[in-house]
Amino acid sequence: MKWRFIDLDKTDGFKSAALFESIAKYVGGNVSPETILFWRVMSPVVYLGYHQCVEDEINVDHCRNHNIGIVRRILGGGCGFCDENQILFSCIGKDSGIIPPDIQAAYTKVLGAVVNALYTLGTEGEIEPARNAVYSKGRKISGNAQGRLDGAVLINGSLLMDFDFELMDRVLKNPTKNLYPVAKAREGMITLKDIGVTDIDFAKKALLDGFEKALGITTYEGMLAQNEINTANQLMEKYRSHDWIYRMDIKRAHRKRFSVLPPQ
Repeated sequence: MKWRFIDLDKTDGFKSAALFESIAKYVGGNVSPETILFWRVMSPVVYLGYHQCVEDEINVDHCRNHNIGIVRRILGGGCGFCDENQILFSCIGKDSGIIPPDIQAAYTKVLGAVVNALYTLGTEGEIEPARNAVYSKGRKISGNAQGRLDGAVLINGSLLMDFDFELMDRVLKNPTKNLYPVAKAREGMITLKDIGVTDIDFAKKALLDGFEKALGITTYEGMLAQNEINTANQLMEKYRSHDWIYRMDIKRAHRKRFSVLPPQ
């Protein structure tokens, strides 16, 4: 079975979210081939889970003052701080295809790619089902999220090459939230640089090979189709809009405003 592989390299955080939603629509509609997408962000961003409130998770003033984008994705899960030192990926398949319908089984299958890559890169990897993450040497090296949309299933994730822990501590209100109990995020996370891997092309190849082995597929280098690009450009307006970024904060404020007070 052949899947398309696209490496966007560095791209805008908002554009990445628009692209993986666009690709998913066409994969689910049997127009585009199932796809493994790699990218890195051009500048730091926070990817926010679909159901999360900005107010609960992010120090907005710091983001605004330092030009750090807030990108609400269509996938669930927790928020994650991302910079150019991470390989980000999206595994986009048909929901009737080789990715299991069960959520945890889907994570296990797809995240096997990260475990395979870590083995190739000379270290161990273990899937942590409770956190939808991959750990190496007891510390988190890959965070992940999942969603199903219009006949497609998406599992997105990261592989840390290096990391600006100090900046993450300033951007996120609770940077240790999705880790094993630790005082600081640095204590609960590990990067490929920590284990001696600094060649990003080597790491990308290991990850792509890991996907082929985990999914039982072969890949070919492909390009974005024009319809995928056009739809992504249309979606950009949504992803950059205040109403989308703060949609859950707005909903919560609306519920509070119109909640019925108990009788006095």
